[in-house]
Amino acid sequence: MSLATGTGVNAVGDEIFAYSNRIDFSAGSSGDERVALDFVSPNSYYVCDVAVSLDSGSWAASDIMAVIYRGNGNNIYQSKWGVGDLAAISVGPQTVPSLRIILPPNTVFRALFQFTSGTAMVGSGIAVLVGRKIGPS
Repeated sequence: MSLATGTGVNAVGDEIFAYSNRIDFSAGSSGDERVALDFVSPNSYYVCDVAVSLDSGSWAASDIMAVIYRGNGNNIYQSKWGVGDLAAISVGPQTVPSLRIILPPNTVFRALFQFTSGTAMVGSGIAVLVGRKIGPS
C-alpha cells in the first residue's frame, strides 16, 4: 500500500487516517464550499485530530476564509476570518489549529473550505484526519 490522497478514509488496525487532495481555490467560484474530506466512519468510536494547512497565495484585504467540519450534516466546527490588514503582502502557508473530535460509528464526516473573494480566487488548502479507536473492541 502506498500513500494515497482523496476524500475518503483508510483504516489500519485500530487507527484511521485521511489525507485530502490539495484543494485549489482558483478552480472554483467565490463562496463555494469545497470538499476536502467526505467519508463514513467505521463501525466504532474514534478520537480524531483534524488539521488544516492553507497556502494563502496573495489574498486581498476583503477576502474571507472558512473551515467547516460537519458530522451527519450538522456543523460541528466552523471558523471564519477575514484577511484584513494582510492585504499588501503575500503570506505563505497558514495552519489552522488542529481540533480533536470524537466520531461515533457510521458518522458521515465532511471537511470543507469556503473561500470568498471579490478580486481573485487564489491559494489552496489541505485537510488531514488521524484517529484511534476508543472503547471496547
